[in-house]
Amino acid sequence: MNLRVFRSLQVLVLLGLGFYLLSRVWSGQVLLYINQRFVALVFFAGLSLVVLAQIVLRERSDLDPTAPPVSHTGWRWNLWWLLLPVLVGFLIPARPLSVSVLENRGINTSAPLTARIEDSQAILSLAPIERTVLDWIRLFSLEQDVERFAGEAVDVTGFVFRDGRLSENQFMVGRFTITCCVADAMALGMIVDYPGVQNLNGQIWVRVQGELSITEQDGRKLPAIRAEQVEVVPQPEQPYLFP
Repeated sequence: MNLRVFRSLQVLVLLGLGFYLLSRVWSGQVLLYINQRFVALVFFAGLSLVVLAQIVLRERSDLDPTAPPVSHTGWRWNLWWLLLPVLVGFLIPARPLSVSVLENRGINTSAPLTARIEDSQAILSLAPIERTVLDWIRLFSLEQDVERFAGEAVDVTGFVFRDGRLSENQFMVGRFTITCCVADAMALGMIVDYPGVQNLNGQIWVRVQGELSITEQDGRKLPAIRAEQVEVVPQPEQPYLFP
């Protein structure tokens, strides 16, 4: 293969990777893969790949077009391996995790989340109806006196999960959380007491409004909801929550 052709292929692959990362940051779809605190790193990586492509392109322009072919068999395979994620990324639409994943992973009513005083203060500064499923579960893992939260207003959105261990008038409202990337995604849920649970069929999202109650599981006090209203809603554009 002529060295100029080889450098041209390198430029195309580098540009493809760079523009793919930058396009995902621009569209916000990068948050379907990683925690929001890593978005800046992905943007920098994409920009660096584009700059590197420019450097290789400049080197290519200085090459002698009449130079004899050079063997780059191993490098050619490396280019194909680099091209593979670009093709997969552009051809396969980005999709969030679905409720079907819970068949293997299950759902947690509490989680070993990092406990920091400032986290508790930040959550307490929110109005009760502004707290998410993640906020309530973290609050119960951080605070000692959780009884004081009983009766507070709750307004959360999440997917419906039916667990065989729950009573016929209960379901779980859940959200996936991402600490690093989608590979470590964890589903967290709150038990909801709702007489109309039989009407909630399929993989749907709901907005649950009601008041907080406290339940116990394996000796731990967990947040639950006495639902006053359950409304079917579309899946949010950003379905994940970030600790």
